[in-house]
Amino acid sequence: MTHSYSNPSEHVDTSGVESGVSKGEILDKNGFTIRVPISDRECIYKCLDNCRQLAGLDKQQVERLCKEFEIEKTDEQIKSEYPPL
Repeated sequence: MTHSYSNPSEHVDTSGVESGVSKGEILDKNGFTIRVPISDRECIYKCLDNCRQLAGLDKQQVERLCKEFEIEKTDEQIKSEYPPL
């Protein structure tokens, strides 16, 4: 089956174009970009930040914890305060 449509634009060869790697990204073995792993502290802060308005949580407590996790601490200080469960 054939069709009558013909593309009016010029053909552009994009086979040699690669996507750029932004700051904070790395390429995996297949050439896909992935984010650089974040620290446990940053992960906890992002989770808390997303929970600021979550129903069932004390908003003042979440705010206090967010402020606490914004301050940079060493991994040893964090592990002593928040041991793994």
